Amino acid sequence: MNSEKTKNKLIYFLALGSMCLALVLIMYNFFYKTVEVDVMKNIELVYTGENGSASVTVENNTEDLNQRIQEFMETVEYEVSPNSNLSNGDTIHIIATYDDELSMTYHYQPINTEKEFIVQGLNNRFESKDDIPENYLNEILTESENYITEHADEIFHLDPETASQEDVSLNNISQLYCAFLKSTQTSDRIISVYQLDYASKEQAVTIYYLVCVPNINDGNRVIRQNIYGETAYLSSEELQNLNIESYIHRVFGTQYSIEKIETSTNQDQNTEKQ
Repeated sequence: MNSEKTKNKLIYFLALGSMCLALVLIMYNFFYKTVEVDVMKNIELVYTGENGSASVTVENNTEDLNQRIQEFMETVEYEVSPNSNLSNGDTIHIIATYDDELSMTYHYQPINTEKEFIVQGLNNRFESKDDIPENYLNEILTESENYITEHADEIFHLDPETASQEDVSLNNISQLYCAFLKSTQTSDRIISVYQLDYASKEQAVTIYYLVCVPNINDGNRVIRQNIYGETAYLSSEELQNLNIESYIHRVFGTQYSIEKIETSTNQDQNTEKQ
């Protein structure tokens, strides 16, 4: 009988000791043990610009179930050098900084706080309009016209003289001019000037409108959200002769080298003018 009691007590104390040891280990692992955290593990390099003129930002995509690690990683910031006029093959150096006080509180030891990367994957600019693939150019022109149709009502009501008119319809879109604008400072772009013929209850209205598609490069991608437009305010002399080329050189000639692009649409327009 006494031996059975002794055995039960022994089992009880062993179980209690095991629980205490487990609690100690848990407390040590969560509160006292120094844990290494790789601050470069889940970074993504996001480039802006093209080969020879790019810059980069560093994004950390860590999503850790451990809320403390997640909290700590949100304090990490990255400094990149150099970070301008980057080209494919360049070496960039990234230094990570973080909240020292938080890392000590949570017993974290950040590792890989400095690292070098080779720049790669940057798109190249075209030397001239002749280097632009035909299918890419066609996509650009299609998206330019889509921009017009999607914003037709907004374009009409931008003009204070027509802003109050109602029941407006866009009856015709005519491309008058297209050009490749090459710059040493910003991205290259393709611009198109359209004649928009509207009809409303009050009158027929003609508006000249310019659509710009930026970021033209051998990535051959049209970024729709970057397309923008503006009213083309032609001078009276330019209007008289419908000299769109003069308007383009007047507005953009100091910032860009301009190469006119002949399309089937504006060729037809030029033939009609002659």
